[in-house]
Amino acid sequence: ARERAKNIKWQAIENLDQYLEQFETAFTKNGGKVIWAENSQQAITEILKICKEKNCRTLVKSKSMVTEEIHLNSALEENGIESIETDLGEYIQQLDGEAPYHIVTPAMHKSKEDVALLFAEKLGTDPNLTPQELTLVARNILRKKYTEAEIGVTGANFIISDIGGIALTENEGNARLSCSFPKTHIVIVG
Repeated sequence: ARERAKNIKWQAIENLDQYLEQFETAFTKNGGKVIWAENSQQAITEILKICKEKNCRTLVKSKSMVTEEIHLNSALEENGIESIETDLGEYIQQLDGEAPYHIVTPAMHKSKEDVALLFAEKLGTDPNLTPQELTLVARNILRKKYTEAEIGVTGANFIISDIGGIALTENEGNARLSCSFPKTHIVIVG
């Protein structure tokens, strides 16, 4: 299985131009719109255009390394759009004004006491909350944001060229909520 997966991956990379065009055709038939950007600034410009068209004031985001690489949150903030990270670790880091510490576990360097103090400072909670209670606080805040947001942004673990599909893998439910609650879903892939 590993060998087969490796061969499929290399075959896809060697024919990426064809697969991307095939994806665009199928995705467009499904009612989506593909926007090509050659660099971060072009991507930001296009995303801001969509936000303006949709009168976006609040945007929810699932964890995406591409959005980190292009500094999407700061661009949105500079344009008066509230961007909320919905992955718990990313949300903790955003509250603390820090970039993710690690690609898989963005807040792994923070103790439960650090998080409790951060929530107390930023959200007015009791500084002695347990990790479970802190998670419930974040969940309640984020659930409200999902329903308020005009736009949801996710990455994609991979795109499926022949059907014009997007595959998302997650463990918290935040990607599913980010792409299903807001009326507009933007997928940003490298």
